[in-house]
Amino acid sequence: MRGTIIMWAGDHGTVAAGGRRYEFDIDHWQGNVVPATSMTVEVAIDDGELAALTPVSEAELARESLAAMTGEGRKYAKAVFADVGKDVAIGYGAFLVIALFVNLVSAAGGVGVHFTLVDLLSGDIAHAALGGGSGRGVLLVLLATASMAAPYFWKHRLAPLAFAVPLVVTAAALWPIYREHSRQRAAVEAMDEFGDAMSRMADQLEGQAGAFDTIGTGAWLLVAIVIFLAFKGVVRFLARGQGSVTSSSAS
Repeated sequence: MRGTIIMWAGDHGTVAAGGRRYEFDIDHWQGNVVPATSMTVEVAIDDGELAALTPVSEAELARESLAAMTGEGRKYAKAVFADVGKDVAIGYGAFLVIALFVNLVSAAGGVGVHFTLVDLLSGDIAHAALGGGSGRGVLLVLLATASMAAPYFWKHRLAPLAFAVPLVVTAAALWPIYREHSRQRAAVEAMDEFGDAMSRMADQLEGQAGAFDTIGTGAWLLVAIVIFLAFKGVVRFLARGQGSVTSSSAS
């Protein structure tokens, strides 16, 4: 069993293990390092008496700590998935994958563009277009994904509304593109009023607008997913509210 040295005075000491204290001396020690206070040791007991002490290496302690944290993480992940339900968990997983990897803007006129949700959230589309990374975009996507756990850790009736966070993040990313596209379309329609002489220029402007003309299939899929998650959050919120009303009436 594991124990901790609580005192060492040169040739003898005391170790705590299993709720007891044992006196030991250097003859009990089976290590290549000198015993020290607060050192973690493996304690061997024979017929209720201390038989041997073996130091536990820092590397072993680190591995055990990592295994414990990983186990705790798996436990909480399973609990969160069970709490939100399979459909919501799958929805959040799809949101994360699309946000990180799927192009949301269709190319037109032979112009190759590739913008993920992470890129659009970066706040610097020109930098993203040149292949620049976006720590801000990644952080926002991860925070939006983490909102899945809100109802499990925050036992408030408003907690399910956190499922709308991916919708808010997605809208914040796509709205500027839609607004710019609408502005360019309005300019093209205004140019058409000048007649055939100006229509060729209008066609050119329309072709330029085409690079951001269409929100791609990936974006529409993402929008459907985040609307579904928000809907599930509202339904769960209303169900909690109904439960609170019922409990109040019963009391």
